[in-house]
Amino acid sequence: MTSFRTQLLFALISLILLVLIGLGVLIGELFKSYYPNALQSRFEKEVSIIVSQVEQQSSLQEISTSQFDEISDVLDMRITILDEQDTTVYDSENNGLIERHEEMIETIQEDQLNQSDVISRYQVEEDIIYYAQGITIGDTTGVVVIGTTFDELKDVYRQIWIILSITLGLALLIIILIGSKITNRYTKPIDSATKVAIELAKGNYRARTYEDRVDESGKLSNAINILARNLQEMINSQTIQQDRLQTLIENMGSGLIMIDRQGYIVLVNRPFLDFFHMKIDDVLNERYVDIFSEEKVQQLAEEVFMTEQRVRRQLHLSASYDQRHLEVYGAPIIGKGSAWRGIILVFHDISELKMLEQMRKDFVANVSHEVKTPITSIKGFTETLLDGAMADEKALHSFLSIILKESDRLQALIQDLLELSKVEQQGFKLNISTMDLRVLLQEVKTMMEQKASQKGMTISLLGSDQSFIEGDQDRLKQVFINLVSNAMTYSQPNGEIRVLLQDEEDRVLIRVEDDGIGMDEQEIPRIFERFYRVDKARSRNSGGTGLGLAIVKHIIEVHAGEITVESTPDEGTAFDISLPKNIKNRM
Repeated sequence: MTSFRTQLLFALISLILLVLIGLGVLIGELFKSYYPNALQSRFEKEVSIIVSQVEQQSSLQEISTSQFDEISDVLDMRITILDEQDTTVYDSENNGLIERHEEMIETIQEDQLNQSDVISRYQVEEDIIYYAQGITIGDTTGVVVIGTTFDELKDVYRQIWIILSITLGLALLIIILIGSKITNRYTKPIDSATKVAIELAKGNYRARTYEDRVDESGKLSNAINILARNLQEMINSQTIQQDRLQTLIENMGSGLIMIDRQGYIVLVNRPFLDFFHMKIDDVLNERYVDIFSEEKVQQLAEEVFMTEQRVRRQLHLSASYDQRHLEVYGAPIIGKGSAWRGIILVFHDISELKMLEQMRKDFVANVSHEVKTPITSIKGFTETLLDGAMADEKALHSFLSIILKESDRLQALIQDLLELSKVEQQGFKLNISTMDLRVLLQEVKTMMEQKASQKGMTISLLGSDQSFIEGDQDRLKQVFINLVSNAMTYSQPNGEIRVLLQDEEDRVLIRVEDDGIGMDEQEIPRIFERFYRVDKARSRNSGGTGLGLAIVKHIIEVHAGEITVESTPDEGTAFDISLPKNIKNRM
């Protein structure tokens, strides 16, 4: 494709070339007409001189041949003088190139020229001319005929055209050079502006053109640069807004899906794909009725389409979606001029809220159940005593012992509930002090050895000789007493409980393990729930309230620590606790 600069330069050179050719032709024609006229005027003057010299002769028969021979040689003309009888009285015969001389003499004789006539001109050939005029010498008349050639006129024409060609060629070359510079000067800004415009069309909004002039092309470059800057700022702003919107959509924590007016899905976010276990390529540009297998979701979307009203509903998805509880919010998308664009559905995962709600319900039920049992026992035995059993000392002692035991159990339950409530409070504070964890574990061992010996069990304290940490000594002692007590409760007689202390650079690891009944893997995540028991029958008979491990977990978390469990059925259970040495830097 020819560039604008080449087209402009070609048009300019073509125009100038046509002008120069026309000018050359005009000048050539002027010179061509000028020289013949000048030669003719000169020839006529020379003829007049020759005629005057002839008329000065005494007679035609006494003409001085030598004089006219000299004149003929000097003027390079053939002079012929005829008398009144058309007889040649003199002929210089010095111009042998005139082959048609005799024929021209006869033609002139036929014209019967006299002195009163002006000089007659006869064109024989292009470069041969004859002049004739009548003369009178005394009483005698005659005719002077002069023939001449002008071969030099061709040389003059050739020189003229050579000069014109050289001149016009040099002028054309100079004009091409000057025109090239001029077109380059005026088309360069246009080319630069064109390239920048092409780059802008491609999306490269950083492209700029030069602004080195103050004329119209400079104004064009300045306007294009302003346009490029405005486009760049607009695109940057749009990109920032789009990135913000995309980040918000992808990280909003709720599933989002947008459906156009034809029912095709045009936008989804990552939480939605995670909710329904889908891939984005399988969802985009598909009809929503083909994507949602749950009729509840389809019905909600159809309701928004039909009513064009906001809809909010809680849905419980089937097992294929991990038994999720979702709160779905649907709303129509209305554009400018009330144009219907489609709908948007937002899926809030409320499974955890439902689980917490169920946990609260279970907690209330468990507390009611745990409290009901001792109260029922106390009430039953009290009524029995009031009905007359007090008279029987043996029965009285047995019933009162049972009442005391159930009262202690009820008291322990209430105390653990109060303790758990206190630990879970937002403003719960620890009495931080520096302690040797080895000494604390030794105290726990000493406290629990008597109870362990009753079951024939031993408690071993292994690991580091000392390990200083910051923490609440009473709360940590409560943790390890609870763990050791649980190990004793769920272990077989004559077993062993091992407490391992390991000191690291910034943390302390404690492991409490036993060789008891253990538990299944699916039960491990639930053992820290309130009132959860692995072996409900045995644990209830052991006197536990089911709140100990819940309290343990909260105390460890308040100390910025972690607790994990490893267990194998019929082989034993191990609780691993990790506590930071400097708790103040982690709270």
